[in-house]
Amino acid sequence: MGGALGIEIDGVRLEVDARAGGRVTSLRRGVVEVLSGRDVDPDNYGSTFWTSPQSDWGWPPPAEIDRAPYAVDAGGEAIVMTGAPHPALGLRVTKRVSVDRARRGFALEYTIHNVTGAPKTCAPWEVTRVPPGGLTFFPAGSLGAGALPLEKRAGAFWFAYDGATASRLPADGLKAFATGDRGWLAHAAGGLLFVKRFVQVPREMQAPGEAEIEVYANPRYVELEAQGPYATIAPAASVSWTVVWLVREVPRGVRVETGSADLVACAEGLGL
Repeated sequence: MGGALGIEIDGVRLEVDARAGGRVTSLRRGVVEVLSGRDVDPDNYGSTFWTSPQSDWGWPPPAEIDRAPYAVDAGGEAIVMTGAPHPALGLRVTKRVSVDRARRGFALEYTIHNVTGAPKTCAPWEVTRVPPGGLTFFPAGSLGAGALPLEKRAGAFWFAYDGATASRLPADGLKAFATGDRGWLAHAAGGLLFVKRFVQVPREMQAPGEAEIEVYANPRYVELEAQGPYATIAPAASVSWTVVWLVREVPRGVRVETGSADLVACAEGLGL
């Protein structure tokens, strides 16, 4: 079995393509699509997974992890996909995408397998691309390096992609690095609120040269990136990390603008 497969809850549908690295290719409520498509960029679209730090592999991302076909086992409310081992990294990735009925969302569990006889150290890294525009925000912790400007207001860091922002973005984009405060990253656009929830990672447990939360923007798309703990995987062992995705309509009366305390409270309450 292979190719595009989907699961759904409360009118929100998530689709993955096992032939394209097991990436999430669509996340939509009704006719409103949350993710950027292949028509925008044939290589960088939807939501993918990498190992961190990037200095381990440079660019482009390892094909076996990012874009080569995954073997797939689908049934009921879960889709399990496993990639081929990457010879240089000595790692193999399994993705399990399932309906989370308790939270009314989706659980994306990533397992990194060490297929060698030596210890391997890395962090999990989810990279989710959305169309340009909208408002990206997360609870304010601390900012690291990076040239993408974030504004701190109402206890959160904000990135508003408007016309002025677009005119200042170079073709190869800008990035911000940060540590969040309560383990979530959100994006509001098209009347929908998209929240990614994950276990908080303190600065001392983040991969070298990387961060728990990274926001990248170029003229074609915005990346909402989250990373898990930087840890050593014993020979022939594995580690797992889960991100929960939640999509809701923005409640009537909630302002979608930088510094909106109501919007922060709305995102904060999802999935709890």
